[in-house]
Formats: sequence, structure tokens, C-alpha cells
Amino acid sequence: MNNREYWSIRLEKLTNSLLRGQERDTTLFLKTYRNSLVEVQTMTNKLYAKYSKDGVLSVSEMYKFDRYKNMEKEIASIISDLGKEEKAYMTKELKKVYSESYLKTGELITGFKPNIGISFATIPTGFVEKAISYPWSGADFVTRIGINNEKLVVNLKQVITKGMVEGKSISSMTKDLKDTMNLSATNARRLIRTESMHCISSSHHDTYKKAGVKKVEFLTSGDNRVCAICDAFSGKIFLIDEAPMLPLHPNERCVLLPIID
Repeated sequence: MNNREYWSIRLEKLTNSLLRGQERDTTLFLKTYRNSLVEVQTMTNKLYAKYSKDGVLSVSEMYKFDRYKNMEKEIASIISDLGKEEKAYMTKELKKVYSESYLKTGELITGFKPNIGISFATIPTGFVEKAISYPWSGADFVTRIGINNEKLVVNLKQVITKGMVEGKSISSMTKDLKDTMNLSATNARRLIRTESMHCISSSHHDTYKKAGVKKVEFLTSGDNRVCAICDAFSGKIFLIDEAPMLPLHPNERCVLLPIID
């Protein structure tokens, strides 16, 4: 079996396995978003119970005694707690993804070249932390969580404010709040997957460098879902330190194959 056959099959299998595990973990984590939604809806229900008239949240009542400002603060507090949990989850998950990918990629290198004389059983100090904290896309994941959560706070406040002005019922506002939170959860899932792919790619790069690999080949999944951006790189050979930093975009599935003599 030649270099390309060996690596294309095994790297695709390894990457898919890591991403499936990450998706399972993320699905469990996203229950946190549902819990935060319940908190926001509970707060809104209390506001309707106290300050609604004819089933509509009263604008005049909400602007008395700092009620509106207190509502804003409560929303910000709920989403701040969500952000802390998201940061903790992503830190743990990305460390896990990088570490598993590094060790298993090392096993693949040893399997392809048994006499290489290099051990990949231990991850060098600092490699994991560098991979998960590097702002490879212009900002690190902690910053992106903060940006996403700031947008979520704004959007939730807009839903309630618009609902008051338009005279929406509690059931209508509840639906709008749910839609807003679901959209944010979708964005969170995409961020986690994209950052996971970067950690996988970083682990490949680090193990290849340790093995003395000089060149890599850009490999797409080869199906009809491959985008024009990735297709333009398909099959191209790069010096390892001049190869594109992956992923090139969210939800990318491409990998870099090592060229080992």
C-alpha cells in the first residue's frame, strides 16, 4: 500500500471518529442552552404575571422603578453563566480532541514506518495549550464565545422589547425567545466543531513535524459536498510549514496527508 492509500483511508476514519465523539459530547452540553432558555422564560413569565395588562406586557409598567434595567441585568447574568460553562466545556473538549488525535496519529505514523525510532506516546509540554489557545482564525475560541454571547444578550433583550412594543402575548414571546436561543446554540455547535477540526489539524502538524515530515498533500473528502474553496487545493503538495491552516471554513472536513518516504 502506497503513502496516499494508507493515509487517506486512516486519517479520514480517525477524523470522523473524533468528530462523532465530539458531536455526542456537544449534544449533551447544549442542554445548558435549554436550561438558560428556561431561566429567561421563567423571568419573562414573572414579568407578565406582574406587569401585563390584557395579556400584554405593559411598556409603562416595565419602565417604572428600574424594572426594565433589572430585566436587562438578569438576562446578562444568565448568559454570563452560560458563557462560563461553554468556556469550561470547550477547553476540556478541545484538549481531549487534540490529545486523542496526536496519540492516534503517532500510532499511524509508527504503523506506516515501524523503524522510525520515534515515540509518540507522550505529548510534549505546552503543545495542547498552544493548539487550543492560538488565534488561528483571528480570535481564539474564548473571544468568540464572548462575542456570540454578547450578541445573544442583545437579541434576547430585543425580543422582549419588541414584544412589549408590538403587544405580543406570552406564548408568542416564549416562541421568539426559544428561536433566538436555538439559533445561538446552533452557532455554538458550529464553533465547537470548527475549533475541534483545527485541533485535529494542529495535532497532525505537530506529529508530522516530530516525525521529520517535510511535505504534505491537501486531501478533500472527494464527495459532492466539497466546496469550491477546498476543491481548488485538492491534491496539491505543500512544504509542511507553508500548507494552508485548516479548517479553511466552518464545517470543513479536509485534512493534510503526510508524505513519508
